[in-house]
Amino acid sequence: MPEHILSLPGSTDRFILTDRPTTTLTDRYRPLPDGMNLSHATVVRAHQVRTGDIVVASFTDGPGTRYAEHVPQAYTAHPRPFGTCQAQCEECENIHAHGAAADRYLCLDDADDREDCVIVYRNTPVAIISATTAASLPPLDSASLLPDLFTLEGSKFGPYEALPVSRAWCPWSTISVTRATAEQIAIDLPRSHAGRHLTCRWLDELLLISSDPRQRAEPGRPGRLIEPDAGGRYLIGGLWPWEEWSPPTCPDCSTDTEQIDVEGEKAWRCTAPDCTRRTYGTGEPDDDQDLPPYTETDADGTTIVYHGTGEIDIETTAELASQEAAHENDQDADEDDGLTCPNGNQPPECTEIDPCEACAQDEDEEAAMIEASMGLHSGTLD
Repeated sequence: MPEHILSLPGSTDRFILTDRPTTTLTDRYRPLPDGMNLSHATVVRAHQVRTGDIVVASFTDGPGTRYAEHVPQAYTAHPRPFGTCQAQCEECENIHAHGAAADRYLCLDDADDREDCVIVYRNTPVAIISATTAASLPPLDSASLLPDLFTLEGSKFGPYEALPVSRAWCPWSTISVTRATAEQIAIDLPRSHAGRHLTCRWLDELLLISSDPRQRAEPGRPGRLIEPDAGGRYLIGGLWPWEEWSPPTCPDCSTDTEQIDVEGEKAWRCTAPDCTRRTYGTGEPDDDQDLPPYTETDADGTTIVYHGTGEIDIETTAELASQEAAHENDQDADEDDGLTCPNGNQPPECTEIDPCEACAQDEDEEAAMIEASMGLHSGTLD
């Protein structure tokens, strides 16, 4: 990954700006528009950011070499003093709740209907593309929006990509998805706990979600007929709660997990080097018990059997080890069963009474050597 080494006037630190990471399920970074890249960036302190500058990253703590920590979505700065939030956003309320001094913080961008305010320390180094430079580049909003991710509440299904939702969105609201995503939701929903009382059926372009009145969690929710909007997207929800999705952490050590495929199913594996924990990521330990078991071979060639959660199946591993030991013993017995002579022949080709020709010659040579050592010649005494 290319690196841009930047400096900040008045600081001896080196600021390493790498390219923005590729977007994955676990790394959610909206790309910059085509024609705008980080070679245009400089480093300034937060209080030096001006209206129209585009903020792309902050940096790890110093002193010394400091590496970029990319913001998930680059944004156009609109600096203002901290403590004047008109939206009463969650970020400002949290910082106020900790008794923060207003003169130590700065708001780099106001809250809107999707995002909270961006609050930083006044002297925090940030990477920006200046407003003057940005004016000659493609506009920031020309890049595709990063989709939001959702899953069915308490479910291992998903995540499902949807258009970004507003800050006022709640779990019983709808999400906007493509036809392909709507089809997957229609498959998963009846199999989930959240949609256990629902059935899904396609009527050409229409999706009918209906409920069994005997199993409704709430009265007055008979079902819904969903048709695509002008863009071909489906607004789905309202009959069950959604969850905003983020990569699950390890249930044992809280380390980040990475996605793996387990017999065609999505699961998550702890990234800590000394932890083997696996999870469906639903937060329900009972769900993880359904993960398929697996085996691994260690550096000594020993086969270890694991439960699907990553715990060693001690009983099965011990049983397998005993079977392997018995098999090795059988092989040793086959290779040396006490019947094969030193020259590789077995009865009836070679027996103690009637040795094979090779063994008879060996016996004659051995007898001659014994006689010579005793001073015997031709069977007579000297």
